Amino acid sequence: MHNSPECSFNLSLNDCTFKIKRDDLLPDFMGGNKVRKNSYILNSLPCLPDVIITNGGAESNHARVCALMAARLGIKCHLVLHGEEDKSDYFHGNKFFIESTNTEINYVNSHEIARTIEIAEKKYKSQELDVFVIPGGGHSLDGARAYIAAVDELAEEPDYIIFPSGTGATHAGLLAGVKKKNWKTQVIGISIARQAERGVAAIDELYAPLCAELNIQHNVDEIIFLDEFTFGGYAKYDAELIKFIRELTSQTGVPFDPVYSGKALYGLTQLLEQSRIPAKSKVLFWHTGGLLNLQSARKVYDTNI
Repeated sequence: MHNSPECSFNLSLNDCTFKIKRDDLLPDFMGGNKVRKNSYILNSLPCLPDVIITNGGAESNHARVCALMAARLGIKCHLVLHGEEDKSDYFHGNKFFIESTNTEINYVNSHEIARTIEIAEKKYKSQELDVFVIPGGGHSLDGARAYIAAVDELAEEPDYIIFPSGTGATHAGLLAGVKKKNWKTQVIGISIARQAERGVAAIDELYAPLCAELNIQHNVDEIIFLDEFTFGGYAKYDAELIKFIRELTSQTGVPFDPVYSGKALYGLTQLLEQSRIPAKSKVLFWHTGGLLNLQSARKVYDTNI
């Protein structure tokens, strides 16, 4: 079982008490929520497969974790990545580690992902190999169950849990984990890309069956997914966000990235400034990792940075 540090977090807003849950410091595979999810997924299998196949973006943290995990376990990893391979002259964060393993990679357009995975799966099965396909981002019930278990690590019941919300498994697991403990905590996901309608549907795809499994009441309205801090979409950001990340890193000593944690933290400060989180609340910020995205982020040229 993975366990990450829970530390005080020296923000000074609304007379609130802040803590931060540092999943970026999980010890294996360079950390992040994808470590929790993929470890739980593979540990839930009756036996280890010969090959894992999964998909993600060209700089996917999920892909990095799967590639490194397969290398340690001595099994094959096959990645189907959407987008084009970057062939610049400098090392990219996730791409470097993915390519350092014995991983097979297909770069395809988004609409080609399912077909490419199907072809790869058939190829390995024709070789009499046991194949397991991990959904992109670990978006599965087992991926979400990892975060039900993670809630049990918290030292106390916070009033709010704030975190970056992407494909939905982390969000569904945290919400189900809080309800399982009968806490009154509000679980607020800050979207890093998706609009609310799509994001809520993806979360509820996992949250509803988890509620049935845990015999707790299901209500889709409990899913709080804020899409006003995406900065234009996945991996998009501007000079304002970069400046904010630098200032908060200087203030807190905690590193953030512009794809995941930086957007969620920006959203948190806006909620506090707008008094959408009341004064004197106990707030937990869940840092889900993604710091290697900084290694592939293009600099925003602006005199204010």
